[in-house]
Amino acid sequence: MKGVKAHGALFIVAVVAALLAWNRDTVPDSDRELPLAWERDTTDVVAVHYLSPVMDVRIQRRSDDDGFFLWAIEIEGAEDPDTLEFPVGAPGHTLVGRLASLRVIRDLGVVSPEMITRFGLDELDERITVTFRDGQRELALGDSVFGSPDRYVLEPATGVGYVVANNIVNPLRIGEGALRERFLHLFPDSEVSTVRVTSPGGERTMARDESGSWTPVDGGQPDEAFANFMQRVGELAIGGYGIDPVPATLRPLLRVDYQDAEGASLGFLELLRDDAAETNPFLLRSERTRVLASAVASLAERVEQGLGDVF
Repeated sequence: MKGVKAHGALFIVAVVAALLAWNRDTVPDSDRELPLAWERDTTDVVAVHYLSPVMDVRIQRRSDDDGFFLWAIEIEGAEDPDTLEFPVGAPGHTLVGRLASLRVIRDLGVVSPEMITRFGLDELDERITVTFRDGQRELALGDSVFGSPDRYVLEPATGVGYVVANNIVNPLRIGEGALRERFLHLFPDSEVSTVRVTSPGGERTMARDESGSWTPVDGGQPDEAFANFMQRVGELAIGGYGIDPVPATLRPLLRVDYQDAEGASLGFLELLRDDAAETNPFLLRSERTRVLASAVASLAERVEQGLGDVF
């Protein structure tokens, strides 16, 4: 499984802002002066497909009762391919936004046969296809620009060549490590007013006051042990995806349901243990992951150890 880094809660607000920016079709100031190859709304993007001799990455726009989301399917390897599915996180949303309105470093115009050879655009075995609601745009990738990671590309349908930034191509070449969802939640911690914590040992519903203390919803003294436990829960992090355990071997350890001050649901978190796992037995699921993900084991173990202090 590919290595990943755990992210702290301090980055949550930044990620929320990034997603809101993606939905508003804004672009970084540094990109605003770049030429446009095409310009569409991000909501028009149905799918993005990157294909090379060693990697096949597909980002699909899907929807459920909670709204739309981006889902990725990665197939790596030619002789013995390995398939991995995962939810797309903020970097993947940014990438789709860039491909919806493609800004290029240089517009080369219609390229000549000599330019096609010189820029490595004659083999065309690496491609990016963006599927919109009403059609497709396809880019064939050529060589890197001399002294730069940026790439020459050709749009076969028009014969026009471009130089595109490395931040368009590289996330697709990396796949899951660059595109996946890394956060269990996107709501700010300050919005959480009430939690219902359920485990095999019982169930507790607790409220948080303005000072940050946790007390029973029906009144009582602040519970310091519960506050410490919730801090451990807040530190849980995703280790990766591609988990396919046997349901019979899964044992629920914890479920947390989060509500705001109005009683509206913000999200949930499930922590499970796979008793048949040979290495890391801890799994996570939340409103963001939608599927089981492996947990960072050291952090999940601390939560498991803290259950006895809460129930």
